[in-house]
Amino acid sequence: MPNVAMPAKTPEVFTYLKQCAREERTAEYGEIGDRKDVNLQPAFRLIPLLNYIRDEICVPQGLPWISALVVNKETRLPGNGWLPEGTTIANAHLPLFWRGIVLQVFATDWSKVEI
Repeated sequence: MPNVAMPAKTPEVFTYLKQCAREERTAEYGEIGDRKDVNLQPAFRLIPLLNYIRDEICVPQGLPWISALVVNKETRLPGNGWLPEGTTIANAHLPLFWRGIVLQVFATDWSKVEI
């Protein structure tokens, strides 16, 4: 049972992230926020949804953080808050750690994972 209320549009974002995982690609914050079924602009409004997906769907089921597929348009890396609270990784190791998470996401069968 989720610990917090699910933000509106979370199922739509999760479904899109599962599609990205199947296609083995990342998605930009703006790309997701601009989708007609999501319509969340400015894109930082996605953060609570991504945190919910990570903390209430992925972590309890032992799944890789599919929310890590969402990246900044310029850096092609996730934003500052992509790690669960209390997780510390040296800044120099963050890109490699993130790539490892992304590869785990790509290797996971998300077809049966639901909210």
